[in-house]
Formats: sequence, structure tokens, C-alpha cells
Amino acid sequence: MKSFGSERAAREALEKIVTEKMRDGYAVLRDVAATEPGDVVVQCATPATNGIVAFALHPDGGTLAVARGIPDRVRLQLGSEVQTVDLRTGARRVVYADASRNSAVHDMAFEPDGSHLTFTVRNTSSGGDTSHTVALATGHVQRLPRTRLGRDAVAGRILVSDDHTLRVLGPDGHSCLDLPAGEPSRTGAAALSPSGRLVGLIHHPDNRDTEYDLEIWDVDTGQRVLGAPYPFPTRADNARGLGKLMFDRTEQLLVASGETLGCCGVSVESGALCWTIEDRLADVALSPNGTRLAGARIQGPVIVYDAATGQPLEPCFVVPGEPSLYYRTVEFSADGQLLAVGDYPGRVTVFRFDGLEFTKPGG
Repeated sequence: MKSFGSERAAREALEKIVTEKMRDGYAVLRDVAATEPGDVVVQCATPATNGIVAFALHPDGGTLAVARGIPDRVRLQLGSEVQTVDLRTGARRVVYADASRNSAVHDMAFEPDGSHLTFTVRNTSSGGDTSHTVALATGHVQRLPRTRLGRDAVAGRILVSDDHTLRVLGPDGHSCLDLPAGEPSRTGAAALSPSGRLVGLIHHPDNRDTEYDLEIWDVDTGQRVLGAPYPFPTRADNARGLGKLMFDRTEQLLVASGETLGCCGVSVESGALCWTIEDRLADVALSPNGTRLAGARIQGPVIVYDAATGQPLEPCFVVPGEPSLYYRTVEFSADGQLLAVGDYPGRVTVFRFDGLEFTKPGG
């Protein structure tokens, strides 16, 4: 017991102690069924020196994979580490570590059956990417022959980068479609649609052999079904800030986002700009049913938007505890029940998302 001069001072001291304990391995845990919509279900922390780089939620919603930077004080470099966090117990387990070079983890995802975790490690010095998969039951790590960019759970197709070419591979491992992509370090974002039927691709202005900035290709026919100028109304000639592409579940909308450019929705059929969100968003995620878009503002909070219109909705999600320096990552669980948020300096906060009623601001 300790007394403080004000309620605010007492609350801030408690938040600091809780954060320190979470870095030691403790976690805040609540039963999802007994938690009100919008409340925190799990909160934990990793002792990351550069915050959370990426994470992914297991298909059953019970495990979170977290990538973080780890310092190599001998070589004065920053390596990477991937941990899994059991959201039922708070237990953490390191499944991959690379402290030997400057590296960062991205494109992290669980396989549809939940048995493996796949992620890509980028050498920040050379720009080269290598993909790895971890068998969760055994902890065995295997390097993949190609750089993985995503996976489709329906058709078993995957999007890979190989010899400066984007390829869509079928379940048998053979190529369904090859697209020239240019140098890996200069290639814009790419995405496979939920059915595996379409591929979306953004070209950087100084690294393309086409008149189009945005392209969508039909994997089955090998034909380009859409070519359009870069859709952002501002900085339309500069796609360097683009970091993520996502198709909605209907495959009628392509969402493009980047920290410096905001976020926009583009019609898959016509290439027309449907809506824009002009804000600095560290990360965005589409809800499994495709109706909501969660956008983590760099300085917080996480704002939920109507995916059809880009209209911001209330309430928003604020990470409790010590103030965040900035937000990094946002992700939905496969069933849409949970929303996970990662912030610097290394916290993971999981909210209950299902059952929450959203309204327009002031409505």
C-alpha cells in the first residue's frame, strides 16, 4: 500500500508498475464470454527495444504471434525475434530468433489449419527477403524456397516473390500466374483476393514497365482486368508510402494504405476511387465480414470505419495503461470476435470486438 497526493498520481504509478510487471512476463487476462464488448480481454508486453514490428492471430483466436526487434549489443545490430503468446494463460514462447544481422519481420500469418506460422524476414542492410515457417507443435523452423507474400485459405493459392517476379502458386506448388515485379526493394504492395482469383499490385513510379500504377489481374485467365492511375487525390505521383493492399470478401473493393498517404478504397470493377481517409495510419485491417475497417493512427487511437463508405465510426479503441509513444499494428481474429492492437514500446492489447454497436460521430 502506498498513498499519493491525487487520484491521477496514484493511477499513473499503478500503470507504470503494471507495465513493468508485464515486461517481466505477467499478463492481464479476462474471460472473453464475461467481457463486455469493447473491453480489454488480454494485455501483455514484450521487452522490445523498437516496439512490435508485426503480429498475427491464430485462426482459433487463442494464440497471438508477435515479431519484435532484439538488440545485439556485441555487434551493435538489431535482430528479430518471433514469440507466441497464449491468450488463455499469458504464457510466451520464442519460436524464432535471429540476432546476427539487421533484420525485420513482416507478412506474418498462420496457416489456415493453424498448424504452422509463416513469416518473412527482411535484411534491412541488403533489402533481401527470406520466408520461414514454424511447426507450432514441434517448434521446427524451415526456410522456404520463395518469399511468401500472403496466402488464400479457399483455393490454397499463395503469392510469392521469386527472381524479381510475382508468382501465384497453386496447391500443387506450380505457378498459376507470373508477373514482372522489378527489384524486390522497390516493388510496391501486392495482394491476393480471398478466393485466390485476383491479384492486386501497385507499381512504384520509377520502377514499372507499364503506364498504370494500379493493376488487377485474373489468375485463372492470366489477363489484366484493371489498369488505373494511382488513386490517391494527393501525392498521386508518389506511391513510396504505400504499405498494404487488401481485397474485401466480396472482391468488389480493394483497400490501399500507407503511413504517409492515408487510406483509400478502389472499385475492383472500374478502378474508381470510392473513398479516402486522409490520416497517418500505422496499420489497417479489414474485419472478416468486410463491413468494418480498423485503422491504427500512429499517435492513436484505433478508429473503426465503415468499409463501404470510409466513414469514421464511434467508439474508438484506446490502449489502456502507460501512454503509448505510437501505435504499430492492428489485426482481427478470424471469427471477428477480437481486435488486437500493438503499440510501442512493445505492448499487445486484445479487445472484444463482436457485439459492439457503432454509430456515426455525434450520432
